[in-house]
Amino acid sequence: MARTQVKYGSAGLFVGPSPATGVHTSIAQLHRIQSVSDTFDIPLEDVNQFGSTAALDRVLNTSPTPTMEFTYYVTDGHNEDALGLPIDGSTSIAGGLLDGTEDDKNYFALYTKQGTDAVGYTTTSDDFVIGIGNGFISSYSVSASVGGFMEASVSVEGSNYSVETADGSIDVPAINPIDGSAIAQTYTLPVASTGTSAMPTVIKKGDIAITGLPSDLLGVDLSQANIQSFSVSVDFPREALERLGSDFVFARPLQTPITATVSMDFAVSELVEGSLADIFNNCNINSYNFAITASPCTAGTNTESFKIDVRGAFFESQNTSVDIGSDRNGSVSFSVPIGASNDTTRGIFLDGTAV
Repeated sequence: MARTQVKYGSAGLFVGPSPATGVHTSIAQLHRIQSVSDTFDIPLEDVNQFGSTAALDRVLNTSPTPTMEFTYYVTDGHNEDALGLPIDGSTSIAGGLLDGTEDDKNYFALYTKQGTDAVGYTTTSDDFVIGIGNGFISSYSVSASVGGFMEASVSVEGSNYSVETADGSIDVPAINPIDGSAIAQTYTLPVASTGTSAMPTVIKKGDIAITGLPSDLLGVDLSQANIQSFSVSVDFPREALERLGSDFVFARPLQTPITATVSMDFAVSELVEGSLADIFNNCNINSYNFAITASPCTAGTNTESFKIDVRGAFFESQNTSVDIGSDRNGSVSFSVPIGASNDTTRGIFLDGTAV
């Protein structure tokens, strides 16, 4: 029967090992996916000349950059680990990306035939896979708010976009970055599941504790404030390196410095004394360490499953307001320099129970 629609129940998202051009015997499913989008543009360039109003031709002179963006509910760090972000609590979030050990990967969006759930389903020739080859993470963020669940958002940019039937062994979407030729590697997607029994279903607002917040910010005791939401965002800027003799991007190295942004919205409770002039006159700007810990219910018990350690955060901005009918509320923002894998004093450190 011809497919007339594609629904979320028949979709699944997977990621391969690093490097993208290597053997693909271990492919991991990403769980609790909430949305997936993919985009590509064909960057055609006009060739014009005197004497002709219309372009003589339109040619490809820049390598295309397909992208994929997806969101998911955070659980125990399983997805972060599969994406190449360390979850041992002691390695910088950018460690594996900076040293190249967990940088480029292939991403696979599975769509099974209409009317079937992807979970527990063995793929056939009626199903298809959209692949992003040579994919590099360009941003990662995690957030939570009152009334919602803890959710992560990831953006990936790659060098190839492919659509294949999902039956049997499938050619990986990766290409040789030197000449754009196909890689002689195949893969088989594992049967999708809902995760392990130790994986929490979701992380709710009541499962989240934020500890170590500063009490000496200007006018606000953040440690006593009623936090309404938080966001931790890290951009991983890439530079597309090209050269004469090749039409393709041969590398997308991570650009430094890397700075994360941590922001929080809160309802004001306690006030503290302070002066902006004192901050400017102080030759030593304070940095702060604090932690965001999630302890969701798993097998009937609330157990810590995911933690974000923020180390060496600099207070950058603050906003407060009050109006008729509302309490005084505000927001603060911190910047966090991201270090290399052996820098344990500054950066964002993830800790999950998936390993």
